[in-house]
This record gives sequence, structure tokens and C-alpha cells, in this order.
Amino acid sequence: MIIIKKFGLILMVLAVFFISACSGKEVEHFSSKEEALDSFIEKEDIKGNIDLILTTRGEKLLVVQSREDVFFVAELIEDKEGYYAERISDSVVLGIGASWGLNTVDKNKYTIFLNKNKEDLNYTSFSNGEYDMSLVEGHTITKNTTEFTNAIKEVEVIKD
Repeated sequence: MIIIKKFGLILMVLAVFFISACSGKEVEHFSSKEEALDSFIEKEDIKGNIDLILTTRGEKLLVVQSREDVFFVAELIEDKEGYYAERISDSVVLGIGASWGLNTVDKNKYTIFLNKNKEDLNYTSFSNGEYDMSLVEGHTITKNTTEFTNAIKEVEVIKD
């Protein structure tokens, strides 16, 4: 009887492991950053610019202009299997500007701001020349504070 219970327990653990392994999101990895970005651009059918933000925490966020005034944010990730890029936000139509919260793969929280003609020391020009962007630590949209921690360490143009 004890052997049957142990065998049943082992089968149940294996079933849970198998189900969770099968339901996990499969990510295609690439041997280089360039290959991952090329695949991402093709898969997402990106027609506009892409700027890579290196955050103060070492994360690589992709600010993507997928169409004229439509933007989203993705993350370029390197792990033990190679490189891949994936979206971490929905698409947003900007108009004169917008801001929205982001959560990275490492569970860090940011708020991105994209605005036209924002002349401010905390903003960096997006490569299309039409918008300025800022990235701050935390989800700050609903907070009534003027103190923000700038999270941009450097910006690299990936596609223009």
C-alpha cells in the first residue's frame, strides 16, 4: 500500500512538472544580439525607429516606433541560451505624447515618457527627431511627486 501511494505521488509530481514545462512560453534564442534584433524586427514588422536604452540597472529596453505615431517597449535579453527580444508593453498611439508603466523580465518597474518638443534635462531625443523620451524608476504616473530617478544610462540607435 505504501509503495502504491509513493508511486502515485511520483506520478503526480511528474504530471505537474510536465504540464508546467509544456505550458511555458518558448522563446527562440540567437547567438548574437544582432540576430535577435533582426528576427524581432521581422517578426514585429517594424517600419519605424528603434532606440536601445541601457538602464542604470543594466537592462536593455527597446523603445520601438512600429508605425508613424505607434510605439511600444520591448526588452533585449541575454541569458545562458543566447539572446532574444520580447515585448514588455502594448502599443500606444502617441499624438503629442504619452506615458505608461513597464515591468521588465527581472521584475523591475519603470515609467516611460514620450513627448513632442519636451525641452527638459531629464529627456533624451528619440532617434526619429520628433519625440523626446524619459525613463524613470518605478510606476510614477499616479504619484504626485516631482522627484524621479532617471533610469537612462545611455541610448543607442538600433534602427532608423
